[in-house]
Amino acid sequence: MDNKKEKIIGISLLVAAFALFAWSAFETKSKKPVASAAPVAAVATPAPAQGASAANPAQPAHTAPASAAQSATPAAVPASDPSALPVAPAPAQTIAAAPAKPAESAGAILALENDFLRLRITTIGGGIETIALLKHSDTLENRTDPANHPYLFNADGLGYSTPAPALGFRVDKGQAVPGNWSPIFTVAENIPGQRIVLRATLAQGVEVTRIYSLPPQGTDPNLVKTSTTFRNTGTTVTPALAVRLNTGTLPPVDSDAANLFLGVATYDGYTFNKTPLSDFTASSGFLGIGSHDAKAYAQPTPIPGTPWKWVSMTNQYFAAILRLTPDTAARVSNLHVSPIKTLDRTTGLPQVVTATGDLGFSIPALEPQQEVTLVAEYYVGPREYTRLAKLGQGEEKVVQFSKLYFISVDFLCKIFVVVLDGLHSLIPAGVASSWGFAIILLTIIIKALTWPLVTAQQRSAERMRKFQGPMKAIREKFKDDPKRQQQAMMDLYKTHKINPLAGCLPVLIQIPIFTGLFFTFQSLAQLRHQSFLWIPDLSMPDVIPGLETVGGFPIHILPLFMGITMLMNMRLTPMPNVEGQQKIIFYGMMIIFPVICYAMPSALMLYYSVQNVLTIFQTFHTRRRIRLEDAKEPASAAVIDVATLGKKKKR
Repeated sequence: MDNKKEKIIGISLLVAAFALFAWSAFETKSKKPVASAAPVAAVATPAPAQGASAANPAQPAHTAPASAAQSATPAAVPASDPSALPVAPAPAQTIAAAPAKPAESAGAILALENDFLRLRITTIGGGIETIALLKHSDTLENRTDPANHPYLFNADGLGYSTPAPALGFRVDKGQAVPGNWSPIFTVAENIPGQRIVLRATLAQGVEVTRIYSLPPQGTDPNLVKTSTTFRNTGTTVTPALAVRLNTGTLPPVDSDAANLFLGVATYDGYTFNKTPLSDFTASSGFLGIGSHDAKAYAQPTPIPGTPWKWVSMTNQYFAAILRLTPDTAARVSNLHVSPIKTLDRTTGLPQVVTATGDLGFSIPALEPQQEVTLVAEYYVGPREYTRLAKLGQGEEKVVQFSKLYFISVDFLCKIFVVVLDGLHSLIPAGVASSWGFAIILLTIIIKALTWPLVTAQQRSAERMRKFQGPMKAIREKFKDDPKRQQQAMMDLYKTHKINPLAGCLPVLIQIPIFTGLFFTFQSLAQLRHQSFLWIPDLSMPDVIPGLETVGGFPIHILPLFMGITMLMNMRLTPMPNVEGQQKIIFYGMMIIFPVICYAMPSALMLYYSVQNVLTIFQTFHTRRRIRLEDAKEPASAAVIDVATLGKKKKR
């Protein structure tokens, strides 16, 4: 039984470590590039040259006076009949790129701003060209000045073309891939810092009015209110329309090499359904499990009777969530999710880098002077669990904590997030490295909760160390009779109140804690660009500025320190039953584990390192108490008569 205990501990730790390593390796391995039958058509191309439209470069673009781009109230531009505009047919069996934004000279750019957001609204389609998140910097180097170097939602990047405007309005041409035609709006009202009203007239007298307004005080400052009203200004009934609004586009981030968090998702109050980026890339899976071909596009459709409450676009740290009112949600027809590609520099083949969604709405035939309004709220900001939960419609579900194969630690991750947010709120505002201190406080709390179990483990190990001599004698005496050897060991344990399994429970409890924190820190947007001591970014592996690499090899201090403290803990913990090959396995694990964790987020390594230091302190404390107890009531293992142990009991 004593050998089994040590084997259970070793095997459990090794299985957990290798499972995390295998999961990380599988998820981050490069995907197979997909050769397209028509690469040029499948890849998002640069914006067309001046004088050509984005929808069809061979056609003339909608033009406006040169001053229109700088004017807040440009002259009215007549809208065209969408049916009269040519739309290039979608190539068969290819993955279409996201709709490209027309040349900027074709419309005006308007600004709507508060202390948290800066919107650039274009009059082409009445959409949002970009949203600057003024409390979040674009790069680590600019983290002290996010207002002047903000993170941009829906911005250009990674070699693909300028994304379609978020919430950009288009008339659906009814083809498999949404058309690119967008009316040009005029500015009906522009109240700085409050709201913007845009207006355009479609064919047959349908007037479209789009309104954007910033939230009042007391609501989430990253929540933009928007509405689109269709009104029949004519004297005859207008035909039904199919229109689309774009979800916007988020780029991938460096810490998410496998693009696990990128995707477009929906939620109907019961089911969260995500179209991940991996759907658009062929994969051989893990040993063949999970292999699939690349999809050209995805088109989820609401279940009848359960309309979507919201549609989202996310990456690892940020989210854009379009929250629909019940009446608006009832008009949703489908969601067209398209990959966005760029050419891989190595293979020259198209490579999926992000995705975008087009949300389809059905507008009924309108009687004269009748109107229909699509009302929504648009959250664009950090993907923070507790903050999104306050929005009240399940928006926190976009924070998807990954699974370790079929094992979910979602519940544990949510607890860690809530506790970390609470601890961080206790730290005075303005304190540097506040998130690092919050992680240390969480580590202390976890250590306090597991202290009694670890103490029991250490006491059991110390008692077993005292009886190492008798245990060795039992093994020698009954080496040819395993059954009697086990019986003798059990008699020894029972007589001297030794629990050989007392050391297993603390180790087994640490496995889900470590796994839960691994996935928590992966998804914790609050850690992005947060420094602590020498660590520049807690969401990334730690580096010392100026000593990032040695001979091209990255230098991470915390995993090395964690390995040293693990080794110290093992040296301090008595292991009387671990000999020979078992000892080699245990010490090998002390080397392998830091290697596996070497590139993990520094937040996780900070937790584990502090946990090890606290365990070393606990070991010395427990040993001191045991010595004091032994001084009062000395116990000797020498008086044990091995000959009396393991004898068959008379019935």
